[in-house]
Amino acid sequence: MPVTITENTSIDYDIQGEGPPLLLVNGLGFGRWGWFKQVPSFTRHFQTITFDVRGERSLGNGVADLTGEVVSLLDHLGVGKTHVLGTSLGGFVAQELALVRPDLVDRLVLVCTSYGGRGPQAMSPGALADMLGLGTFSAEAAARKALEAATGEVYRAEKPDEFEQIVHWRLADSPSAASYYEQAKAGARFDLSGDVGHITSPTLVIHGAEDRYVPPANARALADAIPGAKLRVLEDAGHLVFVERFADVNREVVRFLKSGDVRPARATGGPSTGEEPGKPEAWFRGVISALRGRVARAKAWIGIS
Repeated sequence: MPVTITENTSIDYDIQGEGPPLLLVNGLGFGRWGWFKQVPSFTRHFQTITFDVRGERSLGNGVADLTGEVVSLLDHLGVGKTHVLGTSLGGFVAQELALVRPDLVDRLVLVCTSYGGRGPQAMSPGALADMLGLGTFSAEAAARKALEAATGEVYRAEKPDEFEQIVHWRLADSPSAASYYEQAKAGARFDLSGDVGHITSPTLVIHGAEDRYVPPANARALADAIPGAKLRVLEDAGHLVFVERFADVNREVVRFLKSGDVRPARATGGPSTGEEPGKPEAWFRGVISALRGRVARAKAWIGIS
């Protein structure tokens, strides 16, 4: 079901299940197909929202623009507050949303991600080369190389057919080179190292012990930086821990999200204001809200009233 947010951009989304809302935010290069291990489980407990942004757009404001798109979607759906789970680049968006629009975020789950910036441990040159598919000569070979580096040997050995299916999905629903570059550039510029400590949402951090793209030291630093955050590091899993160890991840997420009082905020399928759904004004309002939030946080951080 699409929502038009600019002349050239729309958001396709699905809402499945009953219960408190839970928004899932994809990582770089993944569509909502990437939640194939989560949706069957989560929809038994939550009204689960998955989405893809379609079309070409410039992310001049980096992750703040991606966050503005999420705000626009939640506004269209009439969601006043939701649990948010983000993986990798989607984890950046989830953190930004929790800071600039804390009114929208109930509980926060951050999977295979970091607070950006330099971090305690950078990705190795070899992992970066694998992620970019350097040395390959076709889109399939590049995607395969990147996904092999994103998963652990145990997973690929035990589930070769499933891994091949992920490669197929990745190729069939791949963003354009320009869109991928814009998102990658936004992720590279992301840095909440000085702000992440101001997140007030109860937070769970989940990570794979063999993650080559975001080394586990970054997950520990992220959990240490967010007040009261819980950390779970799962063995025999890489960057796609939510696929490789899905049963453990799903169990941890459901237990965490249901461990406290949940405020009733439901997606109604319609806008929460008098604006006509799909109009560009809603998108711009979301972006402006995100930018204003960042400015306010920056002023507070340096002591300007």
